[in-house]
Amino acid sequence: MILSNTPTYTSIEDASRDVLEVISKFVGVNTFFIAKNDKTAVDIISSFNRDEIILESGFETLYRDSY
Repeated sequence: MILSNTPTYTSIEDASRDVLEVISKFVGVNTFFIAKNDKTAVDIISSFNRDEIILESGFETLYRDSY
């Protein structure tokens, strides 16, 4: 069943921004993010930072350097 008010997204970036906005209302942490991980690189698609910027959208690092 498809709801008539279900948003349609043209990119993963657009969808991730909405997801983080909704989650931010329920999760009481400073930073969380949505990332792509291909075991070679980690690309932060969208991030949410409540009080202090810890991680920004668009950040990229090698998989071996992520933790």
